[in-house]
Amino acid sequence: MNSEEERHAAGMNRRDLLRAMTVAPAAALIPEASGGASDGAAEFSFPADTANPANSGPVREIRDPGTKIRISVFDTAFANLATEQMIDVVKEMKIEAVEIGSGNDPGQAHCDREALLADRGKFRAYLDLFEKNGLAISAFSCHGNPVHPDRARAQREDRVYRQSIDLASRAGVDHIVCFSGCPGDGTGKYPNWIQSLETDEFVHILDWQWNQVLIPYWRDLAAYARQRNVKLALEMDSGYSVYNVGSLLKLRQATGENIGANLDLSGLFQLGVDAVAVVQELGENGALYHMHGKDILLNLRNTAVNGLVDLTPYEDIVHRSWSYADIGFGHDLGEWKAIVEMLQAVGYNHVISIEHESPFTSSRVGVARSAQALQQILLDRAQIL
Repeated sequence: MNSEEERHAAGMNRRDLLRAMTVAPAAALIPEASGGASDGAAEFSFPADTANPANSGPVREIRDPGTKIRISVFDTAFANLATEQMIDVVKEMKIEAVEIGSGNDPGQAHCDREALLADRGKFRAYLDLFEKNGLAISAFSCHGNPVHPDRARAQREDRVYRQSIDLASRAGVDHIVCFSGCPGDGTGKYPNWIQSLETDEFVHILDWQWNQVLIPYWRDLAAYARQRNVKLALEMDSGYSVYNVGSLLKLRQATGENIGANLDLSGLFQLGVDAVAVVQELGENGALYHMHGKDILLNLRNTAVNGLVDLTPYEDIVHRSWSYADIGFGHDLGEWKAIVEMLQAVGYNHVISIEHESPFTSSRVGVARSAQALQQILLDRAQIL
């Protein structure tokens, strides 16, 4: 097979798939899955429901004055829009904050990181653009692998981490969001994610990764961030050394309390966790710094056969055990309400930042649906006619 055929056989990686479906859902990219030639990007407006007077009036929102948790959105959902256009869309959806991609995996569609750091006037104008539109910046996000065994790549991604910390510090933003990364085995050129202690080799590699690479690196980066009054919110995700609550708290204990969690439950639902228990554990340890709003839809038949550890291509939705979903379309709003109640119970007072990766909806529709779901379940607001 040629390289293109090999790529198709193996399936796209997650980031390539997201770039391909920035506007159209995955069903539009896969004719055999969609069953037609629709581009999936059309949007329709329906007339008001004049037959039912109860539905014809404007909806009014009431809010408690002590609002704690705000709705944010990760700007990667609108990477195809200019910054001003993205802001207009976000305001239209009544979203209150934006999580800004500042490089590495998320890209920097709305943040020319080095230019902003080099020119304070340009940076001030950039911040003013959000402030005059009533939007907060919830975090700068730079997911990458700064402990990659390819040292040149690791250094590039570490540079983005440090510059993102500098951006956050100058902007008065408390957090950056990132991955822990995953080292190799000390001899190869690719990351090596150890999932088993079945052999002595696995035990040795895991010990080396943590004690010789991860802890020294993160101790140093945490000190760099601490000097700038910025916290490091690590997203727990498969393929990286910090992938669950236990590994996050292990790194935090070894490197200091400046390291905590960006809680993305989609990555943890894949492990079969209880979301409310996760929130409680992180909250009781003071380790919950930032949160993504994202869900997964389980295919119970495929899960029953293959379990949740699934390397079926992302675009092969029919045969995967799970796929990303908008909030409430994987786990119902009853479960999300319980999650929000525990967030409040442990004193979380930052944002739930919608990260759109659903293959079933376009970015605009998916973000809007997730925002509507959050507006229904956050306990400090209600919609009335």
